[in-house]
Amino acid sequence: MTEKQIMFQIGFKYIFFLLFLFFTIDSVGSGGWGFFSFLFAVFATKDFVQGTRMAEAYYRIKKKNDE
Repeated sequence: MTEKQIMFQIGFKYIFFLLFLFFTIDSVGSGGWGFFSFLFAVFATKDFVQGTRMAEAYYRIKKKNDE
């Protein structure tokens, strides 16, 4: 995987995090905490954690390669 592809994957995860966060907020605002609200919140959390872990691994590898 190239550096550009890794950065694209990280950005893609954060975009989906924001999308699912929006859906969560909209769903809770219109109907309260229902099944889909929890589902959107779980997906948003999953994407945020995966994006953060990928970014952390990328910066660790980059720092190691720079030394």
